[in-house]
Amino acid sequence: MNEPNVFTAKQVGERVKERRTELNLSMGDLGKRLGVNKSTIQRYESKGVDPEKRYLVISLADALLTTPEWLTGLSEDKEYDGYTKCCMELDEHIKDFLKEMDSVVGTEAYQSFLTGHLCSLIDLFSIYSVHFARAMRKADEVATDEGLKESLTRYAIESGAIVERVYQKEMEPIIEDMKRYLDGLLHIYDEGRTNVKIGDIHRIKYDARKRLEGAED
Repeated sequence: MNEPNVFTAKQVGERVKERRTELNLSMGDLGKRLGVNKSTIQRYESKGVDPEKRYLVISLADALLTTPEWLTGLSEDKEYDGYTKCCMELDEHIKDFLKEMDSVVGTEAYQSFLTGHLCSLIDLFSIYSVHFARAMRKADEVATDEGLKESLTRYAIESGAIVERVYQKEMEPIIEDMKRYLDGLLHIYDEGRTNVKIGDIHRIKYDARKRLEGAED
């Protein structure tokens, strides 16, 4: 299968116009998003945009709610898929974290300490996500079960109350794990203020994962 070729500048300009028209934006509207005037947009569309000018291509893609790859002919997908959008969003937060840590946290040991705990919290949140997905599936089953709805009506019970209990039952253990983890961090120098010992902090994630795997068997 042949790899797609990068567009010429003229072709990139044509795609800028195509997407702008699709979004019902005037040249002035797009110019405002980019911080340039209408004549600049007109030039981009008529004379083209050099695909090698990555900063400009990325700026145009952001303003047009599309991808640099589509603008330059490397993809026919005009929009990012959900996974890519999540990666991009997380990447921005991670960059902010690293920038703050590098400018404020002075020693490598402290930087490693913070990074390690951030990774553990992300791991716990990934387990949370699995529980959340399961809770949503169960809640949807309850909400769409006509037989159950009819039974609940007889007893004047709202299906929403059942859905809420289903959700809480699924989510409570992992939420408690996250609370215990943060409580352990808060009192890491004063174990007398918490039931979570330093050794427990490192086991919370492990135990949460094992409990989840056991529930999936």
